[in-house]
Amino acid sequence: MTDPADRTLADLRAAAIFSHLDEEQLQRLAALARAQRFPTESTVFLQGDPAGAFFLLAEGHVKVFKLLRDGRTATVRHVDPGQTFAEAALFHEIYPSSTETMSESLLYRFDSQATLDLLLAEPQLAVNLLAAMAHLLGLLNRRVEELLLPVPARLARYLLARADEQLQPVGVGPGGTGGPAAEGGPARVDGPRVIKLPTSKRELAARLGTVPETLSRTFDKLKRAGVIHMSGDHELIEILSFEKLHRLAQD
Repeated sequence: MTDPADRTLADLRAAAIFSHLDEEQLQRLAALARAQRFPTESTVFLQGDPAGAFFLLAEGHVKVFKLLRDGRTATVRHVDPGQTFAEAALFHEIYPSSTETMSESLLYRFDSQATLDLLLAEPQLAVNLLAAMAHLLGLLNRRVEELLLPVPARLARYLLARADEQLQPVGVGPGGTGGPAAEGGPARVDGPRVIKLPTSKRELAARLGTVPETLSRTFDKLKRAGVIHMSGDHELIEILSFEKLHRLAQD
């Protein structure tokens, strides 16, 4: 059986934010980590709760979302294993958003005050945390920009990003070069074209800042236009035309 302390160290070592720490620094950080397991659809904290800790996700998936005044929710980000969230708890008294597990998850909780004390003693950790927060700020800026786009453009960008994650890069034929789809790279003409939606359509609608009915209509438009084909359960999407999808993403 794996020693819990060894497991904690391994999980911290695998996180990008802690990757530049030496063994002694990791040991000091691990002493602050409190492992917590959550079932699917469990609330970690709610918007407006006192902010007492930030978290590292080791297993599972978590969504961070805002509660809007009209009662709807807007997903801010999806957290994957190896990523931290709620870093703002180190500098704010309340959580600015809510967090819920999307699957059974293992989290490490880091008390805010204890972590701040450690940051004062470990400059490298402080620099890493600043880098993570700068990355998150960039992500939030892109989310705001996306919300100003029509829903078809938001969906096209989302599908291209998932293609980048799930599909191997392929050539585009004579005179073409490969490139990241989400960055406006050339359309693919060979290789696998089927991606899997990592979330439900309802959650995807929240992620895109729309409602399920509008998302369904948008999917139907893409199917009629010959851009995509969907499986019966709507989990698998075959991209029929990367070129058309790129054009939609630029609208």
